[in-house]
Amino acid sequence: MKLRNPFRRDEKRNSLNPAGLFSAAWDVLSNTHGTSSGEPINESIALQHVTVYAAVRVIAESVGSMTIRLYKRLPKGREEAINNPIHRMLSVSPNGEMSAPVMWESLAGGMALQGNSYAELLRSAQGAIVGLYPLDPRMTEPVRLPNGKLAYKTTVGVTSGQSRIIASADMLHFPLFSWDGLKGLSPIGQARNSVGLAIASEKYGAKFFGNNSIPPGYLSPVGAVSEEDLNNMRDFWERANSAANQGRIGVLPSDWKLIQLALSPEDSQFLQTQQFSRTAIASLFRVPPNMIGDTSRLSNNNHEQQSLSFVTDTLRPYLVRIEKEIQRKMLPEDGSLFVEFDVSERLRGDFASTMAGFATGRQWGWYNANSILEQLGENPIGPEGDIYWAPVNMTNAANLIAPAPDPAPLPLLDPPTDPPTESQRSMFNSYLPAFTGLFQDAVGRVTMRSKRDIDSLTPILSPVLESICQIVVAEARCQFGLADGWNPSEKIIKDCIKSVSSRAQEWTAEAKVQTSSSELNKAIRSIHLNIYREAGAAVALTNPPKLRNTNDE
Repeated sequence: MKLRNPFRRDEKRNSLNPAGLFSAAWDVLSNTHGTSSGEPINESIALQHVTVYAAVRVIAESVGSMTIRLYKRLPKGREEAINNPIHRMLSVSPNGEMSAPVMWESLAGGMALQGNSYAELLRSAQGAIVGLYPLDPRMTEPVRLPNGKLAYKTTVGVTSGQSRIIASADMLHFPLFSWDGLKGLSPIGQARNSVGLAIASEKYGAKFFGNNSIPPGYLSPVGAVSEEDLNNMRDFWERANSAANQGRIGVLPSDWKLIQLALSPEDSQFLQTQQFSRTAIASLFRVPPNMIGDTSRLSNNNHEQQSLSFVTDTLRPYLVRIEKEIQRKMLPEDGSLFVEFDVSERLRGDFASTMAGFATGRQWGWYNANSILEQLGENPIGPEGDIYWAPVNMTNAANLIAPAPDPAPLPLLDPPTDPPTESQRSMFNSYLPAFTGLFQDAVGRVTMRSKRDIDSLTPILSPVLESICQIVVAEARCQFGLADGWNPSEKIIKDCIKSVSSRAQEWTAEAKVQTSSSELNKAIRSIHLNIYREAGAAVALTNPPKLRNTNDE
């Protein structure tokens, strides 16, 4: 079978041609399903019901409002491939007649209502993809060719009574649940009785209120009347109380009396039927009832959760089908490119929750100021906004690895009361790169406080001083051969903070850098000296004969 070139200029692709109009009209009159309510149902008729239309519109507009992005896969992470022409087709303009949101809205609506949606790939003479065009799912279906290959038959773009075949490689097909994976089942066809009940109750309501909601009563003659008088009286009453005269008090000639009737919509269970139909249709499309007008169970507590559930449970199955079909038909097989819908806007909570999440990410170091501003749609603040913060009690573990100890034993005195040797002093410089930023941040936080006593400084300085202490303790254990369970006294850090507090009143924010550098050197020297003193003392108490002054040898 010869395939028709889908890029011919003389071809009309939309359903505004006569064939499309005839097919759409014929679809309303045919291809219907009978229902127990007596209402014929198909997708076109069902869409005229307000709840069905609202549910389909919620899904279609939600998908259409999301931006689909083309990414290039990197060894670590990804980057947006904005220079690739496919990126513009998917996110801006798939063809010369519509924007990308309009196309995705049409495709998502077709999936929700028909169970299938189709988009034809437009190719150049060289075979490159140059556009996408959605096809009417009522006029398109998958077929099996005589050679066994899958293709698609459509009447879109041809004259009445004709059809054309599109190769599978030139068609994006997005089916919902199906028996064979090739053609999705129509949700309307599967739930035709529920939709038929909804339409029947709506028609009943329209007629009910068209007759002034309830019959006002009936006329009963006082005596015997002829059939002619009966008809004349009915005509007179309808003229006097129908249309614009509804609700007026009628004046009755002759001997007639009015008997009132009391019949309400509640008595006929009309409102309950409508409520049941709305809930059933919402469950059919898996749409939260509050999104299609039922706010009876909506509260401030569950609104955010229902919105998140709508994204993960309702929209995600549609988005995954679209993403994987594009990956399969339009992108390289090596996986170097991939597409993804941006759902971050939908997953956000209220303003307070969003700001709290950004604050947490900023504090713990996986957001910087510019990345937050970008997500909020604001401009960056400059290079300083690219700096990531780190908590003062945490840092990169790679920066905390101490250099290997000197294989030559350090000269020890008995007891070791002298200052550290030159070899030990050379280790100070290895601590400075790892702790300078943390200590500078701690000093900056102290300068913003008016109270700078020991109790105020302890929670700020203790985390970074304890980290320094742990590294020095590990060195001391290794050099003195102490057990892993040996630890110095807690008095070392307390004395260091006490010493710092005596000078903290003189600190200023302007001299934060100089102050932190000086104080960090003092803290490292104090901790190093005191830990080595306690380590030497521990060795002397454990094995006194082995402690000798090496200078005497």
